[in-house]
Amino acid sequence: MISLFLDTSSKKLVVGLVKNDEIISYVEKETLNDHSKYLVPIIDEELKKNNLDIKDVNKILVVRGPGSFTGTRIAVTVAKTLSYALNIPVVSVSSLKQYVFEYENNDYYAVILSDRGNNAYFGIYDRDYNEVSEEYTSMDKIKDKVINLQGKVLVITNAEVDFTYRTTEMKLNLLKLVDYYKDKEDNSFNIKPSYIKKIEVEEKL
Repeated sequence: MISLFLDTSSKKLVVGLVKNDEIISYVEKETLNDHSKYLVPIIDEELKKNNLDIKDVNKILVVRGPGSFTGTRIAVTVAKTLSYALNIPVVSVSSLKQYVFEYENNDYYAVILSDRGNNAYFGIYDRDYNEVSEEYTSMDKIKDKVINLQGKVLVITNAEVDFTYRTTEMKLNLLKLVDYYKDKEDNSFNIKPSYIKKIEVEEKL
């Protein structure tokens, strides 16, 4: 079983290949908002390094956002195209939820991905990694919501926060992520980028 993981939702482009229970390729590249130029060539290069062809891929996992308005669409478009052309399943993954699989034995996981100013993308997930909520809001509102969570809470963030709860950095556990989604798939035609945040023009209306 070979799974292909794609993420272009941030300034980092990420391509991963998992064969059974082993990561055989993992690439992170900062491309200065030029993900479309590098994504497909990197996929091809990593497949060749492992003596594989794109037809050997059995499943695609793609990060649907939230994140970069332009960047997110790139991986989603490539994933949907490959899924259709190869007739293989594809599953979309939240850019926030992807970080919870590194951790376990908590009642709630609060993921905070900082953005401009005092705002951030924010997601809450229960002990079984089910989504409770995802939104784009201010750090002040996020703090209030985290404080109101009951039980053992772990805050996962790339921002500087001053919470009474345990806080840890964002780490992607690709093997656990792939395992979590092993029996899940989406209709490729229905996968759309998840922005949450209004684009600048909408914010000014």
